[in-house]
Amino acid sequence: MSAAAATQGEIKVNVPDAAQAVPDSVRNAQAPQVQVVKTQLAPGVVLMGGGSHNSVAVEFKDFVTVIEGPLNQQRSLAVIAEVKRTFPGKPIRYLVNTHNHFDHLGGVRTFVAEGATVITDDRNRTFYQRVVLAPQQRTLQFDRLSQRPIAPTGPGTLALQTFTDKYTISDGNETIELYHLEGLNHSDNMLIAYLPKEKIAINADLYSPPAAGGNLANVSNNAVVLFRNIGRLKLDVAQHVPIHGNPGPNADFQRIVAPVAARTPQQGGGG
Repeated sequence: MSAAAATQGEIKVNVPDAAQAVPDSVRNAQAPQVQVVKTQLAPGVVLMGGGSHNSVAVEFKDFVTVIEGPLNQQRSLAVIAEVKRTFPGKPIRYLVNTHNHFDHLGGVRTFVAEGATVITDDRNRTFYQRVVLAPQQRTLQFDRLSQRPIAPTGPGTLALQTFTDKYTISDGNETIELYHLEGLNHSDNMLIAYLPKEKIAINADLYSPPAAGGNLANVSNNAVVLFRNIGRLKLDVAQHVPIHGNPGPNADFQRIVAPVAARTPQQGGGG
């Protein structure tokens, strides 16, 4: 008999009292409190920071749009509460999702339970319909959407709006433009958000500005792809707002990224 077979033969099933005791320090541990720190970027445009991932709330005449619902329900509940305090009486109508990586979509179900419609790249549609926003209950942890699912708005669709190249949210005064990002290897379903009135570009995982006047130790191909797409789309950007990190001026973005883009081949996209 081989050593592997002997090991398998020693396997016992349903051994009484086999569970390990959970230390009191683990059993009684409290999850850290979610903190939301607000920074006004422009009138009616507020960065909801205070953690590893940001959201951006944009006020319209009769509603609010939130860009990104990351991490989990706890984070989204804290952001939703802060949005309500900041813009009282205005419902969150839209939740913009930049891409389908788990840390950027973990809180979108909470926004849907709040009544928001998720707007994302069309390449995400099937996955979001069948998995992310599916009405089946989450049995490990019952989230708000499991407890009160929203009625579908179409075949297999739950409060979901997708687009291919460009999508615009506007009330005639405030506008958010959403663009599919071309040539990116990091995610082929990535969008960037642009506020033309404020000249703000919002990105996830592409470029996190350094301190004002500072530099980056490494300029990623993701930042180069962002640089080229901004040029392709002819966006007039004054400020970059990342989902990870702090806002920074476009002058620094140009100074840091443009020389790298000039010597980087077009092929290859981002990492």
